[in-house]
Amino acid sequence: MTHQEAIEVARTTVGVAAEDDRDYIVQPTRHAEQLEAKLPGLATLLRRSEVSGLAEEYEREDKEAGRNQTLFKTTASRANWAVMLTACFSALLLVVGTLATLVPETSGKVLLVGLGVCGVLTGGLASMWLFRARQGGLLDAWMSARAAAEALRTKYFEAVTNADPAEVSSEIPLSLLQFEYFRRYQFDVQKKFYDQRGQDHRRDADRLLQISAVAAGLASIGAGLAASLGLLGTAWVSIAVLGTLGTALSSFASTKEAIGQSRRNSESYAKARDGLALLARRIDNVRSAAADGEREPLRQFVAVVHDLLSSEHRQWLAAAQTIQPALDALDTALAKLNLKPPK
Repeated sequence: MTHQEAIEVARTTVGVAAEDDRDYIVQPTRHAEQLEAKLPGLATLLRRSEVSGLAEEYEREDKEAGRNQTLFKTTASRANWAVMLTACFSALLLVVGTLATLVPETSGKVLLVGLGVCGVLTGGLASMWLFRARQGGLLDAWMSARAAAEALRTKYFEAVTNADPAEVSSEIPLSLLQFEYFRRYQFDVQKKFYDQRGQDHRRDADRLLQISAVAAGLASIGAGLAASLGLLGTAWVSIAVLGTLGTALSSFASTKEAIGQSRRNSESYAKARDGLALLARRIDNVRSAAADGEREPLRQFVAVVHDLLSSEHRQWLAAAQTIQPALDALDTALAKLNLKPPK
């Protein structure tokens, strides 16, 4: 098999990133079986205990991180919604209480009681979910599991690429197969992740910006209507409380942004993806060297990629520290809400 034929067989057999949007989810414990028929040498390497053991640990920790992330984000999102609804019920309670003289007494009382009960229920749910998120350590559990999973992922691919070719028999140079495996399941997958998830976060950030704009408009309209309708009677001045709805909506959007880190992630992921795109220009050179059995370019390529990924992950962990203060602010906002109807 010629130099170029070995490169082509290794590249096409290991493959490229799939079009599937979820291709960035890697399950390395399945790779040996998938590659056994066409690349038995690489499959043998992947079955070695130090490699397969890391693959199992990574998958276990990655699943745990995914579960913890879902639990935290679901709980925090529910708390955020509940606090916003509680604020809305509080504002409406004040408005209806002030304007009670303009509606039949019975209807006014029913409406007041209904709003009060709804506010108490949403406030209770908000307290429950906030307590679970804070006292249950859901954020720390997510961060810890994700950090452990990323560390294991790095160790796994380093174990694969650092293995001594002399210990495995392969028709195609093992150093070339090691490179193609790393290129397909670490480099291409991470590039796809930053591209796809970066777009998702950018859309989320744009939606939250629109919500914040609506909140600002609502607050302005509430103040304007209060000034205009106040000429009809002092009771109508209470319409200004509707501005509270705008404040509640704005707080909801800012808390959601702090929890999801959409704007920061979209920008950070774009930079990481651009960094990987620059490294992609060196792939053919590293591939050719690996096909000749030269291992130093492979080691350097792996080291540079992992340094870029580690740098982005450290930034993500640092930015995630702003999530806890957002939960504290949510708790404080809930404590300040007053659901008692005006006398």
